[in-house]
Amino acid sequence: MDLSFAISFLTANFAYAAEFQNIFMAVQGAMAVRNGPNKDGKMKSFHAFLQGVVTAFAGGIMTPLWMGRATPMLANDLCFGCCIIAFLLVNSTPLDIGHKVLNLFPFRMLTIMGAQLFRNRGIIAFVNIAHQTFKENPSPYYPTPVFGPILNACILGNMGSFFFKGFHGHLKDGMPYIVQNGLFVASTYHFIANDQGPIGEYLREAIAKLPIEMDPVLLITLVGGLFMQISALLQMPDFFGPSFNPFDLLLAPINAFSKPKVQKTVQMKIKTVSEFAPSQKKSKSQKKKAAQKKKK
Repeated sequence: MDLSFAISFLTANFAYAAEFQNIFMAVQGAMAVRNGPNKDGKMKSFHAFLQGVVTAFAGGIMTPLWMGRATPMLANDLCFGCCIIAFLLVNSTPLDIGHKVLNLFPFRMLTIMGAQLFRNRGIIAFVNIAHQTFKENPSPYYPTPVFGPILNACILGNMGSFFFKGFHGHLKDGMPYIVQNGLFVASTYHFIANDQGPIGEYLREAIAKLPIEMDPVLLITLVGGLFMQISALLQMPDFFGPSFNPFDLLLAPINAFSKPKVQKTVQMKIKTVSEFAPSQKKSKSQKKKAAQKKKK
C-alpha cells in the first residue's frame, strides 16, 4: 500500500502546507468565538477579532519568547494575514454565507484537519527548540533534558484555553484532554527523537524490531500526527462529541477499580449522618420538655 500521501500530509510536506495550516487554524479560532461568546453578535468587532487570534495562536505568540526566539505572529505576515481573512469569512460575508458554509460538516472536518496538523507540527517544533536550547546543560541525573522540552511543547497547546477559559476554568475539572494529548505526543516524540539515555535507546531498539522498515523518528511523527487527527475528528458532535477522550479507554480499568471506593465513602458519610439524627431528635425533645417545665 502506498503511504506517500499520508506521510506527506502528516509531515506537512506538500505544496502550500504552511498556508493550509494557518488559514484553518485561524478559521477554528474565529469560529470558536462566533459560535461561543459572540453567538448573539453583540461583541465589538475588534474584541471578537483579537479573541479569535489569541484563541488560535496564543501558544505560537507566547511560547517562542521563552526560548529567546521571535514569535511567528510578528516575524511572519502569514499568521496575522490568515487571521484577518478568517475573521472576515466568519463574520463579514453577505447574508452570513461564510459562517454558514464553514459550519457545514465537510468544512468543519477540513478545519479540524488543518488545525490539528498545525498543532502537531507545533508540538514537534517546540520540543526540538527547547531540546536544542537545553541539551548542553542536562541534569546530573540523566544525559538528556527531559521535562523542559516536553512541558514547553505541552504548554504551547494550552495557551489558547488559558486565555479563552481562564486558568481556573481550564483546570478546575482535572487534567484536560489537550494537556494529556500534549504530554503523550511530546514525550513519545522527544524520547525517540532526542533522548540519548536508556529510555530513548530502548524505544528505538524496540521500534527497529517491528516489521516496518521506517526511521523511528518518522514513525513516531506519523503515529502522533495520526492520533491527533483521528481523536479530534471523533470529538466532533457528529460522532462521539467533545467529551470523548481516547485516554479514558486506557484508564478504564483504573477508574472502574476506584469507583466502588468512592461510593463506599459516600455511604459511610450517609450512615454517619443517620447515626447522629436520633440524638439530634432527642436533644430537641428534651429542650421542649425543659421549656414546658419552666412555664409551669
